[in-house]
Amino acid sequence: MAGRKRSFDRDIALDKAMRLFWNNGFAATSVSHLTSELGINTPSLYAAFGNKEQLFKEVIAHYIAKHTEPCYRHITEPSDLPFVEKLRVCFYELIQEFSDADTPLGCLLVKSVNESDSVAFPEEATAYIKQFGFKTLQMITTLIESEGVITESATAELQAKYLLSVLYGLSTQVRAGESRQVAESIMDYALNSIPTRSGQ
Repeated sequence: MAGRKRSFDRDIALDKAMRLFWNNGFAATSVSHLTSELGINTPSLYAAFGNKEQLFKEVIAHYIAKHTEPCYRHITEPSDLPFVEKLRVCFYELIQEFSDADTPLGCLLVKSVNESDSVAFPEEATAYIKQFGFKTLQMITTLIESEGVITESATAELQAKYLLSVLYGLSTQVRAGESRQVAESIMDYALNSIPTRSGQ
């Protein structure tokens, strides 16, 4: 028994739970689904993660750390690329994540936001997702403010919101069967509409 307890790998368990929530959504993923997939009983699930709501919030943090935040390094790390190309590399990598055959299609965050109107959806998870969305918006807005062209009709924040709206829409389209190549072409079209300084 002791050996079995030591063999419990929290990251592996979170990854399995993440895939269930990603495929089915929060409401359609039951505790029995989770215990079956993780290979543990209900008391062990509660001992390890609290309850379903707390596990889901931890799953969201796990998803962000593994599948989303690494893509944004192209924006935050020093690079000689023009800012639009930094954004292109970042968004292409996110689209690749949406399209990866080894994981459910689309974006868990977008799927969860679409479900968050439900009364049963955990408020803490909603707040966490919104906080990360705001952080992402600020990151892209800051990049455009420092390197882009800003006008009254095309503020940095408006440009950032436009690009993220396209990205989130592409997540849904990829989940519905759109190809990675078409998604990248649509993102190219959006990026090419962003005003740049001459020579960029």
